Amino acid sequence: MLFSVIVPIYNVINFIHPCIDSILSQNSEDFEVLLVDDGSTDGSAAVCDEYAQKDDRIRVIHKQNGGLVSARNTGIANAKGDYILYVDGDDWVSEKWLEVIYHQIVSSPEKPDIVVFGSVMIYDDRQNINKINTEAGFYNRIRLEKEIFPRLISDPKLEYGAAVFLSASWNKAYKRELLRDHRCFDENIRLGEDTAYVFECVLNANSVAVSKEILYYYNKMNSGSILTKYDPNRIKKRLYLFQYVQKRLAGYGPVIDRQMDNFYASRIVYDAFCLINQSTSIFDTGKFLARELRKTQILKFVHLGGIPFSAKVFILLLKLGLCRTALLCMKILMRITGR
Repeated sequence: MLFSVIVPIYNVINFIHPCIDSILSQNSEDFEVLLVDDGSTDGSAAVCDEYAQKDDRIRVIHKQNGGLVSARNTGIANAKGDYILYVDGDDWVSEKWLEVIYHQIVSSPEKPDIVVFGSVMIYDDRQNINKINTEAGFYNRIRLEKEIFPRLISDPKLEYGAAVFLSASWNKAYKRELLRDHRCFDENIRLGEDTAYVFECVLNANSVAVSKEILYYYNKMNSGSILTKYDPNRIKKRLYLFQYVQKRLAGYGPVIDRQMDNFYASRIVYDAFCLINQSTSIFDTGKFLARELRKTQILKFVHLGGIPFSAKVFILLLKLGLCRTALLCMKILMRITGR
């Protein structure tokens, strides 16, 4: 079997039908679908069982709720395909999805460890294509080290926080053996689950094939938006991710270390951006942020040397304990840029 499609399912009753239907509409027949019900309580589990009764390509795994990493790892443990792909339970894929990926595999000089493909974010009022900032084609290890690794996590030539391609799990197909050794092993990670292992997978790949064809549709309409509902434990969860990623990427060299500084800084800036968006009081928000930064000591991950000037100023203000000043500067910048 060539493909195993893992679909973590948790309370997506309003979106589950178009998601599964889009997978089953593929021209290819050489695939299985693993619907991993992660303790759904809204009827999604029953829908999964109904699909499995009608189509023998589908297997359903019911488990207690353990989070996204746990659901994906359960899928990996039960997958039979040579390649593994992920689809979130509220997203959908093009009918050419597996056909294009198959063509990328068989047309490459060797079977690539990873196939990267195009994707788009679907909002209520717009669509945003996720840019792939490199040429389509086949990248052997030499080409990866020269053209991809220096821009894998952060590309200084692009908008701050951007990289060669999106660090998502769902815009890639992975050889099963690669995920076996380089999946996310810590199922307690509840923020940045994709970045916990995607960088590591690419760094350990011998080859990657890239297609810019849009094959995956990421549903941003199904969100109690992160910009309006802030998780009070977000900084703590971010620290946990940083600790895991730092441990897993240790030893890959100064090129990766420099990019990780940008990664840490950009995520802290983004968390502050989310915080300021859902708050009406700079005073209260600054007080909360200062407390969380003291408790977690997360700023120790960021070295100021290699990050852009605006981020450097913001992080420096945070390091000096001037959280309200930092947030006020961010709010002014947001108004100026219209973000």
